[in-house]
Amino acid sequence: MDHVRAHLDGDLSLNALARVAHASPYHFHRMFRTETGETLVQFTQRARLERAAYLMKASPDRSLLSIALEVGFSEQSDFSRVFRSRYGIAPSKWDRRSRLDPVTIPNFESELAQAKAGGPTPVVELRNRPACRILYVRVRAPFIGAALHDGYARLTRWLEAHDVAWRELELIGLSWDNYETTPLDQVRYDLGFVVSSAVAAADEFGNHELPAMRSAEVHCVGPLSRIAVAWDHLYDTWLPQSDYEPEDLPGMKRFRKRPDELGWERYDLDCCLAVRNALP
Repeated sequence: MDHVRAHLDGDLSLNALARVAHASPYHFHRMFRTETGETLVQFTQRARLERAAYLMKASPDRSLLSIALEVGFSEQSDFSRVFRSRYGIAPSKWDRRSRLDPVTIPNFESELAQAKAGGPTPVVELRNRPACRILYVRVRAPFIGAALHDGYARLTRWLEAHDVAWRELELIGLSWDNYETTPLDQVRYDLGFVVSSAVAAADEFGNHELPAMRSAEVHCVGPLSRIAVAWDHLYDTWLPQSDYEPEDLPGMKRFRKRPDELGWERYDLDCCLAVRNALP
């Protein structure tokens, strides 16, 4: 899954990905479907479409052809056909502002509207962030039940068992899927600590190598609704009006205080979006 998202414009055939996974195509395809609940074709197509929708919304004036090519479609007509099949609307007819799929998080829209009305407009700051290495746990369906809390507990137990002083490390969350375009039960979220090269992942845990980046950031203090307001402002207001477009990296939460310190009901973190200068 990590390889697919990092190589959307590359060869994502079954044979190519089986080689990446060091498995036979037959067994790899069975394992992938068992692990993710999707076939390989379904996942790669969804990843390409979600990235395309993300770029369309972030860069309203960018051509469909350039976006289609960036996410791995060889022809704009192929992209348009698959987009219409998935979202029920041709990409040329989408206004690039409205939601493609209804959000199914309970009370999401009403709580977001209330938070927008009752709080200040988010302030965006640009920062340069150094490269870092993250040891993470991947959490499925983080908006459902206690999945995120449980994943965090497994991660910290593993670090403690391997003598890693995790309370002294920076905590980062990585949002690979967009709740506006991905069914909630298919959303994946990576939560991890910044570690040295000496800490190698094992078992259910993985490593990400994040490059140095230019980052547009909003500091958030409060409940989850304040974080939703920050993301909405970054993606829907600030980014389309800026001279930037998003890098091919996930949205990031950089925690100033760990959630277990605040009881998992209030948060103190920076919502961060890696950006680059927009194409002419």
